[in-house]
Amino acid sequence: MNRILRSREALVLILLFVLVALIGAINPNFLRARSLLNVVNSSLILVLIAIGEMFVVVTGGIDVSVGAITGLSAVILGTSLNAGVPLPLAILLTLLTGLVAGSVNSVGITFFRVPPIIMTLGTLGVYRGLMLIITGGSWIETIPPNIKAMASWSLLGVRVFAWVVLLIAILATLLVRRLRQARYLYAVGDNKDGAYLLGIPVKATLFAAYALAGLFAGAAAVIFVAQIGFVPMQTGNGQELKAIAAVVLGGVNLTGGVGSPISAVIGALFLTAIDSMLVFLKVPGFWNNAFGGAILLIAVYVDYRIRRTLDARQRQIRAQVRASKMPEIRPQPVTEEAR
Repeated sequence: MNRILRSREALVLILLFVLVALIGAINPNFLRARSLLNVVNSSLILVLIAIGEMFVVVTGGIDVSVGAITGLSAVILGTSLNAGVPLPLAILLTLLTGLVAGSVNSVGITFFRVPPIIMTLGTLGVYRGLMLIITGGSWIETIPPNIKAMASWSLLGVRVFAWVVLLIAILATLLVRRLRQARYLYAVGDNKDGAYLLGIPVKATLFAAYALAGLFAGAAAVIFVAQIGFVPMQTGNGQELKAIAAVVLGGVNLTGGVGSPISAVIGALFLTAIDSMLVFLKVPGFWNNAFGGAILLIAVYVDYRIRRTLDARQRQIRAQVRASKMPEIRPQPVTEEAR
């Protein structure tokens, strides 16, 4: 039981199931398989961006440019396809755009020592500006049907994109648990100076974290264009804040050293489910962010209180164990000489 209470992921999952059951009792249509699958499909873009953001937050950093990277990557994809570039090559260019954009953040943060929040805020504006320059400020409204057809592919009644994202999440989780270089992310986030003294390549680790965040944002752009079928100039707007909220809600520690890709997936699913629940409750859309933020604050506060209570209980148990192992001190009789 203590292990479950200590797991933010478990707490958020339990809360999600409770909310799904509650909304289903109010509006049974929400519990239909089609509605639940729509929630999953709607969450895929945020899931990918959140996984990428997780790599950064685990190192103790933050990247507020991932939404802009998604937008820029989507523009590159749409422009490439309209220019006659074959679909596989256009997707590769999109992923490369995300990787390069993330690497630009890496260079500024690791080699020029620009604080992550400043660097990524700056590149956010740069990437948004590049979107306008490339498109001339116009939406890319015409997209070849070959990529839009990808969004309709299904396997066992579930969209192929959902299976692909699930596979990516599983592989990412296995890598951070089994690959030694991936564990460097946690060491750097836990204690950067200590990691350096242990011989861990801190700069290379930070570089990889921000580059991965860009790569995952580029992957999210592919799914966005396939699902939406056009590229508005607002593509990716606000996704960086949702991604940060998702990783924190899922259990990634903002100070670094704690979290996993599964944490990001659960947090992203939760936030997307909240948006869908409000639709079924016929709540106006402008309340979405307010409800999502309130639930995030409640979840973090409850998690903090539970962790603090359990930590205090463990300290008390350790103190009792130490006290039981101490030799008993018996008072010595006072002799005539001592008097």
